[in-house]
Formats: sequence, C-alpha cells, structure tokens
Amino acid sequence: MLIDPADETLRKFYQKLVELDLPLLTHGGQEKSFTHARDDLADPTRLKLPLEMGVRVVVAHVASTGANDGVEDFERLLPMFEQHPNLYTEISSLTQANKLGYLRRTLADPRLKGRLLYGTDYPLINTPLVSPWFFPLNLTREQMSAIGELDNLFDRDIALKKALGVPADVFARTASFLDR
Repeated sequence: MLIDPADETLRKFYQKLVELDLPLLTHGGQEKSFTHARDDLADPTRLKLPLEMGVRVVVAHVASTGANDGVEDFERLLPMFEQHPNLYTEISSLTQANKLGYLRRTLADPRLKGRLLYGTDYPLINTPLVSPWFFPLNLTREQMSAIGELDNLFDRDIALKKALGVPADVFARTASFLDR
C-alpha cells in the first residue's frame, strides 16, 4: 500500500491503535500479487516504531521471500521476536508453491513459539499456487488425495497445514488474539 511503517507522521495512528488495543496487520517480505509494490517498505525492521510504541503487530507471511540489505526478510524478522513481546506473525501463505520450505523453517524456530497465528490469504488459497500435491516428501499419497478432495477451501487449507505439522494452538490463537 506504499506506506512506510517507520514514518514518524504515523505516531498518532499508532497511539490510537494502542489505546483501542487494535493490532496492526502488515505485509512482510516480497510482494508479487500486485503490479506495483515497494518491497523495501515490507522490510520487517521498518516496524521498530510501532513495536516500540506498544502496538501489537502481525507481520503477514512470516516475511517469507524477499531480502533487504542482502539479508532474507525472514531472517531479518526472526531476531525481532526476542526484543518485542508484542510481535506476531501468521502462516497463511506458507503452503504456496513459491514459499515451499518456509512452513518447516517457521515451525522449527523456537523464537516463534506462541507468536504464530493462522490466516487464510484468501483468495490465493483457492488457486493453483496451493496444493497438497506440492508436498510428496511430507505427506503420503493418501493424505494428499484426501486433502485435495475436500470441497471447502478453508477446510482444505487447514487440513493441509495440520498434516504438515501446524499445531492446533496456532489455529486457536488467532481467535484469542483478536478477542481481547
């Protein structure tokens, strides 16, 4: 959206988010779904201002893909969890073909324990970008077939993520995060 989260003129907006206990959901990492994007603005380190002001920040897609200053955005995000207890991320797009491997890396990182949320990334979950058949080394043929046959795209998305090891608490945490 061409908004710089480090822009000092956003202080009043961030303060209002804190007052109302509303989270800031922001994209992290490279954006390829839109024609015009400024990937430098999706550098997770640009979120220091709202985080230090106490805003609960959700970085979409674990800042998967993209890099700034020669460092992968995913790797730029991870150390921030140790510094900011109000920082969260979500896993919606991590089963897309262009993000293979990020879900495994995300689930394995202890810094993300208790900080993962479930999101849908709708409508992209209903495109050829997402398929259980992309995971033949992680799932059995029977699992891939059963998940692929689910009619409801949200059920299919959740079933795929569960089969790939996403713990139940990640799915439950989103509701409690929003219902404060």
